[in-house]
Amino acid sequence: MIGYEFKTYLANGREYIMYREKEIRDAEWTRRDFAFPDNLISLLYLDIWQYEPLTKKIEKTLREYYRTKDEQCAAAVMEALDELAGVHPYFELTRLDWKYRFEQVRKHEYRDMLDLLPRKMISHIPSNIDTMQRQIKSLIAAALDIDGEKKSVSEKLVAYYNRAGDDILSVFQFQPRSMNFEVIDDKTFAEVLHPKTIYDLIDFSVRECVKREVKMRVCKNCGRYFTFTGRSSAEYCNRVCDDKGRTCKEVGASLTWSKSRGSDAVFMEYRREYKKRFARIKRGTVEPDAFYAWGEKAREKMAECEEGKLSLEEFSDWLKRS
Repeated sequence: MIGYEFKTYLANGREYIMYREKEIRDAEWTRRDFAFPDNLISLLYLDIWQYEPLTKKIEKTLREYYRTKDEQCAAAVMEALDELAGVHPYFELTRLDWKYRFEQVRKHEYRDMLDLLPRKMISHIPSNIDTMQRQIKSLIAAALDIDGEKKSVSEKLVAYYNRAGDDILSVFQFQPRSMNFEVIDDKTFAEVLHPKTIYDLIDFSVRECVKREVKMRVCKNCGRYFTFTGRSSAEYCNRVCDDKGRTCKEVGASLTWSKSRGSDAVFMEYRREYKKRFARIKRGTVEPDAFYAWGEKAREKMAECEEGKLSLEEFSDWLKRS
């Protein structure tokens, strides 16, 4: 019997993760909840290769443990896995699983260490997560991106997997999952997953996104996918994006305001010069054809200024010299 329990479920738009250690008498459940699917989205943009030195350190320490059976090596591995669990909630399952594996090694008097403590399970984490990140982003772009093709999610998924054909590494591969309906508390009865690995958790989250047809869009500021349930015109996410603590939505609003204000300033420069020249037509000092030709050129320059090809000062100088 596994010495811990770990389960996840969705309820009221939130993802719940619960776990406890069975071998601790009267152990209480640790329960954490997150807006769904924030955990999946954060994992998609986790710089997993940043933690490759950590996984390599774990692998090296495991080799030493195989050889020496020194419990200081086991403690060092668990310390590193504690650090990994702090990187993302899904890695909490990896930490619990390996704590139990070390307990089994001791119970079996260090026999079957290679089977109970497979080092490649740890060393392959960065490459496996990296592959899944690319696959999931591809799936979202093909089927859940609200700015993609105007077809049903089902139709888009059919096309996505048909295009891939036998190239199974390029697309996300759903795996069979054993689910159960359970009473969670006095108010909650939900479909529950008891995952064995972090990859089960990822699969469950992607599966639920597809089932629920979660709407996603690339944020215009940070370039990352975000989800929304409200109006489909939202263009910026709520991630904190700078050292001032501002979110992409706040930065986006500021940029929009600055752009609008900048466009107004450009137009005012053009309008001021336009009025001067139009008055000259009335006085007979400028021919109408010359004025209209100037106006056409001035509007071209104004467009260049609004696009950032000319500064406001350069545009103003051109108007005065033209």
